[in-house]
Amino acid sequence: MTLYPPGKSRGNWHFYSNKYDYNYDIAPYPEIRSDLKTLLTILIESKLLIPKSLDSKNEKLDYNNIEDLISLIEKDNFLQTCFEFDIKGDTVIYTEKGEEIHSGIFCLQSFRTFQQSFVLSTKSDIWMPMSFDEDSYSYVWNPERYNLNNHRLSSVLEKVNKSLNWENENLLQKEFNERGSLQIGYNIFLSKEVVIREYEGNPNPDFNINEYLAKMETYTFTFSKPQ
Repeated sequence: MTLYPPGKSRGNWHFYSNKYDYNYDIAPYPEIRSDLKTLLTILIESKLLIPKSLDSKNEKLDYNNIEDLISLIEKDNFLQTCFEFDIKGDTVIYTEKGEEIHSGIFCLQSFRTFQQSFVLSTKSDIWMPMSFDEDSYSYVWNPERYNLNNHRLSSVLEKVNKSLNWENENLLQKEFNERGSLQIGYNIFLSKEVVIREYEGNPNPDFNINEYLAKMETYTFTFSKPQ
């Protein structure tokens, strides 16, 4: 059984501001260092993304704190010579037995140097009550990790948005992703069709399907309203 391998996209949140036009000539934009510091501080403190590699940089990132990390990025001229870059790394996942470290399941993508814009994305089922097993090509119950980690994802996304305070009308739109995942606001769910079908075929007493569906409807209503 192969669970939680980084693979299909489950959620993508595009953070951006309309302050600067699509103009390569202003790279790096004036607030880029403070924006990057704010973002990385939240991600690292939450253990949602512990940076390990910078795209096109072969060596593993070696740093002691946020300032060291930003200095490494500046030293390699990523803020001056790249139009955009990605940061990948590890994510700490909580279980009833302690912490697990998973690589490549959450990352910072397309951080632009000429415009206030980047994407936070996840390619894992850890945040949902069922995981898709690539070996058996079927869903497997995942209530423990879901209960301990799902709220972390939405909390961090919301904190990033509020801390940057960018105008972003489309960040919280409803969107379907791979393997039946449904992105609503800061949250991701298994789609209604998938969760009902799987629960009827293999019910789990530790999972309250009515509560889950009600939560999904609440978020759908909230983020479907005109902003």
